[in-house]
Parts: sequence; structure tokens; C-alpha cells
Amino acid sequence: MAEIELRNLSKAWDASVAVDGIDLTLADGEFAAILGPSGCGKSTTLFMLSGVYTPTGGEIRFDGAVVNDVEPRDRNVGIVFQSYALYPNMSVLQNILFPLRFKQVDDADKRAREMAELVQITPLLDRRPSQLSGGQQQRVALARALVKRPNLLLLDEPLSNLDATLRLTMRAEIRRIVTELGVTTILVTHDQLEATTMADRVICMNAGRIEQTGSAEDLYLRPDTLFVAGFIGSPPMNLLAVDPSAAGLRLDVDGPVTLGLRPELLRAAETGVPATVSHVEPMGRETLYTAQSELGQVRFLEPTARPNWAFGDMLKLAFDPADTLLFAPDGQRVPDAHATWKDLAHA
Repeated sequence: MAEIELRNLSKAWDASVAVDGIDLTLADGEFAAILGPSGCGKSTTLFMLSGVYTPTGGEIRFDGAVVNDVEPRDRNVGIVFQSYALYPNMSVLQNILFPLRFKQVDDADKRAREMAELVQITPLLDRRPSQLSGGQQQRVALARALVKRPNLLLLDEPLSNLDATLRLTMRAEIRRIVTELGVTTILVTHDQLEATTMADRVICMNAGRIEQTGSAEDLYLRPDTLFVAGFIGSPPMNLLAVDPSAAGLRLDVDGPVTLGLRPELLRAAETGVPATVSHVEPMGRETLYTAQSELGQVRFLEPTARPNWAFGDMLKLAFDPADTLLFAPDGQRVPDAHATWKDLAHA
């Protein structure tokens, strides 16, 4: 296991910058998720950690030692790829043993069988990958990555090829396994549900930079930037351009600010913001509505399976001013600032 440190880490191809000077430290045994949209630099960061890419600038340190020029095979990093990358001509057992083929490991077979038992595939050891389901192949790939007892485990979108029910199971299984082994782990994903349910800490990236790091609760309730506010949460936060004076604010900013309000914090009431329902989405236990209001288009949730409102219905939406977030024109959240529409919002 290892403490991982990135210092001003960068990667560029000519004029194209993929990772732009990020700093990050992971404690020994920590499970972190790098979360962000396609093209944000998360996979490039993973490939630099593994040794596939050489950084353009900055340092990668494992337990304080710089590993920028260390060959991938000498970094003792385990990787689970999105495609699993199993060898079709080998049995499950042979696939798990493959990382140990050039190492002097006396108990290689025993170690491989222990990993198979840990990921619950012992009955499948004689099968070929083509005889396995997607979830079983994913477990084989995980066992193969762990069999060499890596200092760092990298998970590259490991659940994207699984159906929704199996993803739910494997999220819990992967979390159980890496916690039991205590291996430092980095999950790279664009799926915020994977990141927030599996990791101890989430690193949200955008355009090659780290926007915010913290717990799932931090990123959801206290987003530092407009990007994080809009990216984290499903359905996404309502983000509305407002005049600071209309919101009862005295801010040292030029131009309109952005008001952020989660859909579940808006509710129908006798007094509030006039709105007209334009779309209804039953979501099982909840119903999501889209409405046109004098604040702009807003989404609000009700915890009911049967919709209370239909297209064209007129209603009033209320919210607690303390639940609002305000973002300055530069996209940074204004600390401890809340909207105060006393005539429109009611606690």
C-alpha cells in the first residue's frame, strides 16, 4: 500500500493541455474517485499514475519517492480496465495468475485461488472468459489486478459495461474488497453515483483541473463552483441568473449572480413564485416536474409515485431562502450568501 502524491502534475500534447497542474494527496489505504465529464483529464491522470503516459510537468510520488521515470511494470500498480482485457485463450485461473508470470512467487497458485475466493469466482476457475457473464468477467479482472498485491489499484470506468442491477451489486462488492485489503484505490468515472457511493473522497475535475475535493455531502450541499453545482446531483441543481438587488443581496460583484437551488427544496405552496408545469416525469418513488416561472425554467421534485400536477397546471413554488446558494460571475460560490425574496419564498 502507498501514500500517493501529485505535485503540479501536467500533461499536454503540443497546444492541447489534458491535465493542467493538479495537486493531490491520497492517504495510504484511501479510496478516492476522480469524477468528471469526458475530456476533463481524469483518464489521462490515471494513465500517468500507471506509467503509460509520462507527465509533461510536475511529480508523481509513491510514499515520497518520485516515480515519473519508473517503468509501469516496476510501479506495482494494479489496473482494472473498462473493457476488462481478459485473455480469451486462457482459463480464469490462468488470467488471474498472469501478472505473476515473471515474478519469483512460490505461492502464486495459492495466492490466485485466494483472490478468486475473495471475489467469489472459485467455481469458475476452469472456464474461459467467453463462458462468463459481464459481472463475472469484471470479478476476474479485479482478482487479476489484486493478485500481485499492488501499492495502488486503479479502476478505469469498471462498471460501465454492466446493467443497472449488476452495477448496484458490484459497487458494494468492489467497496467491500478494497476495504478488506486496505489497498490505496483510485476510481475514474463519469458516473457520479459510482463516485459518491463507492469512494471515501471525490475529486471533481473539469477542463484538466481539480474543481473541488471532498465527501459526497460536501460536493452536493456545498459546491465550491458553478460547474460542481451543475454537475453533481440528479436531477441537476436549478441554476438561475438573477439581479443581486432583486434577491436582497449586497455583493461586491459586477453583473448578475447565479442562484442555485436543488429541485427537492422547491415545493408547491399557497404563496410563492408563480409557475406553469411544462413537463412531468414519473420516476418511481418520486415525480420530477419542469415548470416555467418568472425566475426562469425550474425543476422540482415531489416524493410521490402518482403525479399531483399535469401539463399546463398553474401553481406557486416556495423555498427556504437558507437553502439557496449564490455564485459570483466568475463561477465561485459566494460564502454564506443566500437569496432573500421575502415576498416569493416562504419557509
